[in-house]
Amino acid sequence: MEKMSGEFGGQCLHAKSLKFKHPITGKEMVLEAELPEYFQAMILGMEEEI
Repeated sequence: MEKMSGEFGGQCLHAKSLKFKHPITGKEMVLEAELPEYFQAMILGMEEEI
C-alpha cells in the first residue's frame, strides 16, 4: 500500500449515495454516483499488493 499512496496525493473518499432534505423546498433529495475510475484503479492496485 505504501507504493500506491505515493502515486496519489489526495484523499480517497466516496459516497455511493447521499440522501437529504432540500433546505428550501423540504423535498427529499437522493444522489447516487459510481466509483470514479481512478478510485477503482487504486483499489485494484492495493488488492494486487496483498
